[in-house]
Amino acid sequence: MLQMLAINSRIGMGKNLPSWFKRWLTPLGVLASGIYGLGVFFRLALYRLGLLPVHRLPLSVISIGNLVVGGTGKTPHTALLADHFRRRGRNVVILSRGYGGEKSTQGAVISSPEQVIGTLQDGGEEPFWLAEHVPGVAVVIGKNRYQAGLLSRERWGTDLAILDDGFQHLGLERKVNILLIPAHQPFGTGGLLPLGTLREPRKQIKRADVVIISHAEMIAAGEQSVLEGQVKVLHPEAPVFFSRHVPLGVWKYPTGESRPVSSLKGRRVLAFCGLAQPESFRHSLKTLEVELAGLKPFRDHQVYREKDKHRLLEEAASLRAEVLITTEKDALKLGNWDEGRAELLVLAIGVEIPDTHFWEVLEGKI
Repeated sequence: MLQMLAINSRIGMGKNLPSWFKRWLTPLGVLASGIYGLGVFFRLALYRLGLLPVHRLPLSVISIGNLVVGGTGKTPHTALLADHFRRRGRNVVILSRGYGGEKSTQGAVISSPEQVIGTLQDGGEEPFWLAEHVPGVAVVIGKNRYQAGLLSRERWGTDLAILDDGFQHLGLERKVNILLIPAHQPFGTGGLLPLGTLREPRKQIKRADVVIISHAEMIAAGEQSVLEGQVKVLHPEAPVFFSRHVPLGVWKYPTGESRPVSSLKGRRVLAFCGLAQPESFRHSLKTLEVELAGLKPFRDHQVYREKDKHRLLEEAASLRAEVLITTEKDALKLGNWDEGRAELLVLAIGVEIPDTHFWEVLEGKI
């Protein structure tokens, strides 16, 4: 029932549902959200009072997380930080829960500093993507991220851990707590789960050492100033920076043949993705001046079946799209693709933080 309520909240309290169902669902959702909020309150209090243990690793820890469910860009920000510090000579490990992976409970090494070891099935899509895209950095998954950090220290002499999706992981001490806030929907739908999309009340921004407003490319400069002001009201001491999602390249699926991003200009494309915030993908495509015939959204973490791919091909034909295009995250779960029926391209997207003072602040804290 809670899962149904959470899904319902993400589609605007079910615009197409019967009115009688909405009348029944809304108070139930408010009750469930209240119960969830009490749980959050007591959990935070137990940590604050020292009644739940907080473990300290023998290495520096940077946590990246958010207040809302999905869509903030934690994974590309994790990659950005891990690659930056690797280039600076740090021995870096990425610690992830590994949601969706078959080995997420017992833990597993997805990559060492030398090579990718695990599989997509072992760790889920985000850790596997990180393992492939941040060479020279270890990626270790597991429910117990303290033990994962100790393993990386013992095996590779790790001196810096990036804790992916760690804002709510209070059982591990960190030197820097980075909070991502999506510019286009900074506080989700306003309420706590499952009625809304907030994991915690917005006042918990105060736990952040640094705030990054992500997807800044999706709002105007004036709106950025307003949003920064709202964050400063909640947490006056926190330095606030902006990051942008930027297209990095295009490659053909499944061959991996690279194409310049300029090759998309003017082409009629059908886009599809399984992202928490598909509008960010739409925005990236618009910046490349494609003729967007349509954007087909799937659920987050979608595993594509043959019938899904068949429907995409049919829709592309009906819309007279020259090419289909998706994200790297989705490409991990596509499987076989009949190149003869339609060309499929993959858009690689990264993040950048234009203000170089961000790195000075961060390095000063670790």
